[in-house]
Amino acid sequence: MSRIKILLFVFALAQVPLASAKVTYAVGTCEPKLTSFTTISAALAATPAPNVIEVCPGTYNEQVVITIPVTLEGVSNGTSTGATIALPPGGLYIDADDDLGDQLAVQVLVYSSSGVNLTNLTVDGTGNNAYGAPIVGVFYKNSSGTINHLNLLNQWDNAIGSAIWLEGGSSNPSVTVENSTMLGFQNIGIRAETNSTTSELIATIRGNSLNGTYATCECEGAQYGIDFGPGATATVSANFVTDTFYGIYAASTGTVSKNILVTTGFAIDVETDDASVTSNTIYDALGNGSIGIFAHSAVSPITGNSIVAQATGIEFDCVAGSNVHSNTIVNETKGLNDVPTAAVTTNTFYGVSAIRNVGGC
Repeated sequence: MSRIKILLFVFALAQVPLASAKVTYAVGTCEPKLTSFTTISAALAATPAPNVIEVCPGTYNEQVVITIPVTLEGVSNGTSTGATIALPPGGLYIDADDDLGDQLAVQVLVYSSSGVNLTNLTVDGTGNNAYGAPIVGVFYKNSSGTINHLNLLNQWDNAIGSAIWLEGGSSNPSVTVENSTMLGFQNIGIRAETNSTTSELIATIRGNSLNGTYATCECEGAQYGIDFGPGATATVSANFVTDTFYGIYAASTGTVSKNILVTTGFAIDVETDDASVTSNTIYDALGNGSIGIFAHSAVSPITGNSIVAQATGIEFDCVAGSNVHSNTIVNETKGLNDVPTAAVTTNTFYGVSAIRNVGGC
């Protein structure tokens, strides 16, 4: 090969960009081969920016803000209790606001970033002093990513508290929340919405367990397990929701399927014409006169659900009609209530005192 050809070949190689190296840091001392930091915030601020942060078992008293694409994952180490993000020594400060202008005190804030993944972590709000602003365990604001195997505990204050809050925006982010546990939230377990008339958020919520302790919380207002509202398109499936006033509150485009709900108020409340509710199982374990499905929609399909021991199986509210069918309703005081006289609906009933009540329609 001539000298000129060799030089041209070397020059061509120089123009090919090398793949970026993966940067992994540790927080704590369980990964001695990695560059390590004592706090999660310090690892996030390091240069070069990390792709992965492995958080060793322990308790990290800090308020975390994430603005870069990163995977933040707890590391298992023998019989340890895992990695917990708890309150900083001075308590939480207000560090975010939603699109409606509400100020929030967030434990883990993901802000305007893509590809932020949180896994194998506990976020504990016990003892917070976020008075004057609602506490939020994890808040994704106009950001995409996955929340997987998180434990969120005691997001509670004297106003309202939410475990997970998803808010879309101009980037139309997609967020998945899966295989996670929420216990002791005061107001909402998982919230997904945006201040928009069109969808700016895709939320996939599946395989989670939520317990709001509504029966004993003496909450000032209603409590929601999963709430998806305006500006969101949601897929809500295979979740277990117990002891909340509203189990699943559907107020925008979405599907609600194969969930199990044990609640004290309305298990599923459909407030939109753009949601389908299929193949869910609903129980009223406390026997306090709750409603299985509140069907405030003339067109949203409500089919294939099993509803056991409610005061009312399905409340039509004089609005729903033939879109409600093929459900199984067991041991109810009222199977169907406030049913429009023109509605043609076929369901299966066992041990129901009043199968179809026209009520005030």
